Amino acid sequence: MKKYLLPVLGVTTAMLMACSDESSSPSNAVDPGIASSASVDPGLPAVSSDANSGLVLSSESSAPVVDPGASTYYAVFPTPNQLAVQTMYNNWIAKFYVTYEEEVTNPAFIGSVMQPKLEGSARIKFDAPLNTVSEGIGYGLLITYFMKDWEKFNRLFKYYQAYPVSAADGLFFMKWKVIGDDMNGGFSADATGGSATDADLDVMTALFLAYGETGNVEYLNYARGIAGAIYSTEVNPTTHLFMPGNDGLHMNDGYVYNISYFSLVALRLAIKYDTERSAAWQQVLDATYAYMLKVQAAGNGLWPDWSNADGIPTNPENGSSTGKLNNFYGLEGVRIPLRIMWDYNWFGDDRAKTMAETAANFAFTSTGGDITKTLIKYIYQGEQPTAGQGGAHFRGAFCSLWTVNAALSANTAACNDVILNTPFKATNSLYFEPSMQMLYTLFINGYFIKYWNY
Repeated sequence: MKKYLLPVLGVTTAMLMACSDESSSPSNAVDPGIASSASVDPGLPAVSSDANSGLVLSSESSAPVVDPGASTYYAVFPTPNQLAVQTMYNNWIAKFYVTYEEEVTNPAFIGSVMQPKLEGSARIKFDAPLNTVSEGIGYGLLITYFMKDWEKFNRLFKYYQAYPVSAADGLFFMKWKVIGDDMNGGFSADATGGSATDADLDVMTALFLAYGETGNVEYLNYARGIAGAIYSTEVNPTTHLFMPGNDGLHMNDGYVYNISYFSLVALRLAIKYDTERSAAWQQVLDATYAYMLKVQAAGNGLWPDWSNADGIPTNPENGSSTGKLNNFYGLEGVRIPLRIMWDYNWFGDDRAKTMAETAANFAFTSTGGDITKTLIKYIYQGEQPTAGQGGAHFRGAFCSLWTVNAALSANTAACNDVILNTPFKATNSLYFEPSMQMLYTLFINGYFIKYWNY
């Protein structure tokens, strides 16, 4: 196993150089002067509110545990283009991020039960721009965390807290969808449904990471609350795999799974920080890896969007845009490479490397190393059909896989340029593709930085 050692020079000014004996030490650094538009000291996340608004973040925090020596990284990245990343981030914020103050115009909302919970918050616009989904808040928290935009991070976190599934029952994760209106925009009391496990895992991850960097225990405590709720309601007690949501979203009694929800890094963090259940989380991590490897081995090298306990492609019958296609890696599966490569880059697990190299070889063979030839869907088993051109999120997925080793990483500079130079669709309000493009861009350009050892 080859390791890439990168020195950690500080919490907010880390400059990391990825090294290998087969490359010319490309920069993996993030210039803090470029990478963050935050106006809040990242060491002191300071959002205050009254007791009705949920979490109270103070400026008092314990010292973060920062690795004073070196962090070990395993992926091989191209030279980052920090200016292009910042430009993409600014465009993403302008298109999808909106604050309470910008959107709420209804005088009657002042003094309502939701007003103190939402004032000072922000949300990420969904496909129907007045609506908000927890998935978008999860993406927003990860993106603003890695960009060190703490003001926006804290605003999004406050929004997430305002719509718990059932705070009385300790289910602190957000209801999966908030229905907006013309008067209050996406800031209203009208939320629907149970949870969405992928969102809960992403939010939990962002909060654990924020705690690890800042030492603010309020992040830690809320993340632990989410972790407990996830384990008790979103993990199948027999298979130890993540179900798509709580209660009614279990699907087929909890035996229909979406592998793109399986956040391996989230599990690592739960093992470390949710100490009451560390052994249980380890069991979930091992079961997750075993299932992902099993499903991949039975196909062409990728995974189907949805599958059952036996790993067979399955229609979840939940209206998923690609789930009904059954035997395809599509708009759900496009997130899987990020889950695997993030875990491999930080932890070097051989299971992650095996999956990533198998998928990366498929990606290279199917495109000839030309990321512009990526398709919008790939059949899981059998001969590839004719399909339309894949968007920036599909390209980002394949490009991220090529960082798995020095041989394939020869292709990442070219594909990174393509992804960075792909503008968001001006006539398309759909938020998913730009959000995944943003996350893959941050990963490929070295913004997924560890600030401490796990």
